Amino acid sequence: MGKRLCGAKTKNGEPCKKAALGNGRCRFHGGKSTGPKDKAKHSQSLKGNKNALKHGLYETIWMDTLTEEEQELYHQVSTDPNVQVDSEYRLSALRIRRMLWRIQQEEQKDKPDPAEIRAIEDAITKVQINVAALIRENGKLRDMQKQKSDGSLDQLVEILERARKDRLQR
Repeated sequence: MGKRLCGAKTKNGEPCKKAALGNGRCRFHGGKSTGPKDKAKHSQSLKGNKNALKHGLYETIWMDTLTEEEQELYHQVSTDPNVQVDSEYRLSALRIRRMLWRIQQEEQKDKPDPAEIRAIEDAITKVQINVAALIRENGKLRDMQKQKSDGSLDQLVEILERARKDRLQR
């Protein structure tokens, strides 16, 4: 009897040829982990797991993970582009403040972790890049609003309507 092969589909589309472990898969395709033994703890540990949360920049948020208060806030959020941009400015400022606070907390430790501080600083840079994009977007929104408000689009619609009427009368 030969060794059992993993058989999982690899990136190139062929079956994996590595030796299978107890559950039929190799160590790269799920052979070592069988998950938690207690299924009740498993479902609790997956929902809203914050164990690996460092700075919150990549935190995934879905409706089923929101508290009742957050769900109420979600429904109160405006979809108006100007309000959205303004909200993003404000939230970005708060996000940066929280990250700076985390850096301060790390620096106050007996042995601050420079890698942790660097990771938070990198996240701050990403937020600042997002703010720069918001500023560009806000400029585009203001330009669009100026174009709408100067009446030129309305005038064009009136000209086209007159041209259609003239054409139908001929």
